[in-house]
Amino acid sequence: MRIANVLAGSLLLFFDAGALNAQQTFSTGSVRDYIPNGCAGPDLPRTIEDGQGCRFWYGLGGFQLFSRWENGDVWGSDFRDAGNGDLDSQGGSDVPHIYFFSGHGRCQNPPTATSSDNITVCGNFGDPDNTVVGTSCRWGNGNGNLRFAFIDASCPMDRVSLANQWFPAFRGLHMATGHSGTANADTLDSGDRSPMFAAYTSGSFWVIPHLSVCDAWMVTGTIDIQNNCCAIVLAAGANQADAIDRRDHEKVKDNRSDPTPNWFAWRWICR
Repeated sequence: MRIANVLAGSLLLFFDAGALNAQQTFSTGSVRDYIPNGCAGPDLPRTIEDGQGCRFWYGLGGFQLFSRWENGDVWGSDFRDAGNGDLDSQGGSDVPHIYFFSGHGRCQNPPTATSSDNITVCGNFGDPDNTVVGTSCRWGNGNGNLRFAFIDASCPMDRVSLANQWFPAFRGLHMATGHSGTANADTLDSGDRSPMFAAYTSGSFWVIPHLSVCDAWMVTGTIDIQNNCCAIVLAAGANQADAIDRRDHEKVKDNRSDPTPNWFAWRWICR
């Protein structure tokens, strides 16, 4: 059971009770330890900092923490639609409105249109540890709430496989961010990239620009990545104009209605 960590995490919420946005909840899942728990590495020493930084900025911005999990308490089933895994009341990724993941993905060299995009954990439950986005993730369907999937990992959103892997995952999901790369153009372990992105998107402090999801990721997504790796943002909409508008302008605090995923628009920037 993971209830103890959920309750402990709730103590981090109230930086500014007057600004609390009860309609917007968020979760963080950070996996640092892969090899000690018997999984393929390398370990990622700074992912815990990622989660801490994201919680700080979103808590300061008045968002409500739903769950915070680290290492073996991040389960593969948290991301999978089958068997209600992503609606798990302790940590499912489709329960909050915003989910930050920091850990491993999987890179191909090079990826193709049919290659899988992956979220890979090293959990103590909820096997398998690897989740293929295109076949297993369906965010916003049924009772799901997820609006923003922020995935900080290796190659979880390759441009060449977007239609195959990411379009099916949008079932109410507004936007997703990730990286497109190869085994030689990868996302590096960083304690700065996700927290800076959270600072820009949370609208938490007046001296820090409050940016759209797209603008924030185009600024921060290239931090600590290898040459030829790309930061990418993807949005869904009812039509072309709607998808482009959401891609370019939607902010996390806009509280827009869920899109009908008839059209997709994406943008990327490469190092």
